[in-house]
Amino acid sequence: MFDSLSIFKKPQTSKLSEELDQLSKIYLNPLSSQKIKKAIDFADKAHEGQFRKSGEPFLTHPINVGLILASLKMDADTIVAGLLHDVVEDCNISLSKVREEFGSNVSVLVNGVTKLLQLDEKIKGESQAENFQKMALATAEDVRVVIIKLADRLHNLKTIEHLPREKQIKKCRETMELYAPLAHQIGMHKMATELEDISFKTIHPIRYKLIVDALKKNDLDKKTLVSKVKKSARKKFNDAGLELKITGREKRIFSIYQKMKKKKSFSNIYDVFAFRIIVDKAEDCYRALGLIHNIFTPITGRFKDYIAVPKMNGYQAIHTSVMTFDGVPLEVQIQTDAMETFASYGIASHGLYKTNVSNDLIQAKSRQLVQRLTEAKNRSATSSEFLENIKSDLKGKEVYVFSPNGRIYSLKSGATPVDYAYAVHSSLGSYCLTCEIDKQLSPLSTVLKSGQTVEIIKSKKKNVNPDWLNFVVTSKAITEIKKDLKSIKISDARALGKDLLEESLQDSGIDLKEFPNEQLKEVFNVLGARSLNQLMVDIGSGRRTSNFVSESFAEILRGKKRKISKIISEIKVGSSKKYGAIKFPECCYPVSGDPSLAVHNESGITIHRNDCQNLQGFLNKPGRCSNVVWEKEPGATFITSINITIKNEPGVLADISKLIASASSNIESVSTKTLDENFVELNIKTLVEDLDHLKLISNKLKNNKTVTKIIRQTT
Repeated sequence: MFDSLSIFKKPQTSKLSEELDQLSKIYLNPLSSQKIKKAIDFADKAHEGQFRKSGEPFLTHPINVGLILASLKMDADTIVAGLLHDVVEDCNISLSKVREEFGSNVSVLVNGVTKLLQLDEKIKGESQAENFQKMALATAEDVRVVIIKLADRLHNLKTIEHLPREKQIKKCRETMELYAPLAHQIGMHKMATELEDISFKTIHPIRYKLIVDALKKNDLDKKTLVSKVKKSARKKFNDAGLELKITGREKRIFSIYQKMKKKKSFSNIYDVFAFRIIVDKAEDCYRALGLIHNIFTPITGRFKDYIAVPKMNGYQAIHTSVMTFDGVPLEVQIQTDAMETFASYGIASHGLYKTNVSNDLIQAKSRQLVQRLTEAKNRSATSSEFLENIKSDLKGKEVYVFSPNGRIYSLKSGATPVDYAYAVHSSLGSYCLTCEIDKQLSPLSTVLKSGQTVEIIKSKKKNVNPDWLNFVVTSKAITEIKKDLKSIKISDARALGKDLLEESLQDSGIDLKEFPNEQLKEVFNVLGARSLNQLMVDIGSGRRTSNFVSESFAEILRGKKRKISKIISEIKVGSSKKYGAIKFPECCYPVSGDPSLAVHNESGITIHRNDCQNLQGFLNKPGRCSNVVWEKEPGATFITSINITIKNEPGVLADISKLIASASSNIESVSTKTLDENFVELNIKTLVEDLDHLKLISNKLKNNKTVTKIIRQTT
């Protein structure tokens, strides 16, 4: 037998060891507990004489990792691997020795973690991407490897104060960009939020303290609120014969900070305090919702049903916000036991079904999460692309749309019918011709909203269009479009690219015939292209987007880059209401997001787009111009002017008005000019929120069959 008692003689580690022993005994059998004790003893001998930056014996780290894993109720082999995760890398212990002492299962896990620790940090740019990819793909081989690595990172963060400040910041930024997103991706929200809160506190200690202080001010009322809510809820539920568990919780600090950045005010955050109600069955969740809304007044627009339509990472719950007795807003989350387990532990909960949670849902969702990561890898050509795809899919909210047969699809916010088609299957995406949204024929560039039903109308042959890259948002759609475009013949790609580029340049008011070849060569040099033909081929084959290329043409041909480089000062602009005597002239109608300059004069400040000809007289006058930095201001709108050439058909003006209205924009004025018997030019002045909003309107108009030309007005 091994000497399992030797370790307990050391005061600094004995308490931790005993704690791990007691925690594991709660759900593991005696043999498993003995295996864990053996691993502690083995790690103690391997790390003999090694100390952490804090001065503590190194053994305190692997035991704490084991404690984190035990709190997740991981199996014995996972805990053992957590205890031994550094012995191969730091102690010259062979993998075969680990296999001999603890079995092949443990050695595989230790080897997997060791590989993650052995990444070459000298690889600039790719190191983080490769790290993320290796960890994510380790889930496909054995999810436990990644869980051990996350536990390792969490404990290192808990003792990060012993590192130099520079290393603290580096580790925490890496955690925010890499480890926390991965934890969220695999549904381990409890782990993810701990990683985020510690990192946020380290990077922004003052901001962290301000939020903590704001929460403390609510503490006096909190106890009374909690007591009242629990008492009222329990009475109502008991009367209805519905059993429940009810717990109160505070919002995580970093989560509050993120919402404050959007809403600006602590008082506007409805879910600083939240209650979680746990019931037996999914149908009871809806009964509980009705009872809660019977007790408290629901807040409009704050209801979300993630049971009927789960989040992409498998999370399920009903969320609602209500106003309590004292006028305090409160978020209520309603779940079953299995839903709560998965919400907290995500993919790690796959092991819990062996103990106290018996639910096939957990295993099924774990497999789905692994499959998503594996598919993302298969769609990505490089580690960097894989990382960007995952990060992209994690950003923003989700929308939920229905297929014609009633199946629900979860998509990234901003998704279009093309994104939906590729989410269904690549064979559907590649054959998109047009679509119907709620039985109405709609452009493929339409931004989808939750609850809509989408039907794709297919072509008889592949119909992949590189122009789709200008509006799709999901990584799967982007990857599949580019893959399909690679098979297009060069001649076909050139012809397609020529059409798309000319269309985009037309929108910018540029005719290439007006510029000599020498000026065009400057554009080619900046873009890294040999010729105009190459640019057209690149656009047609999906390697470049027509929008980006046309913007580069506009910048260089009009001399914007050379002129802007001379301008140093900046002015932040949201709207004229906030910043006083600021004018947005009719010569170019600038909107938020436009590359713009501010001209300072006696009467105030005038904002001009960088391509406005009225700027020419001010560019070389010191102190007269500043770069404009646009700030998002809720409710701010800007007037813009667009000229649209349309076919002269009955009802066409009404159709154009409906399209603009469908993009949530109001028309200020319309004037018409007859070009000939077949065509009419409309000058429409409309309100937009920003440049993205304007592009949305333009895309809708472009897809109308009566519209032949769209040009934004400028001098």
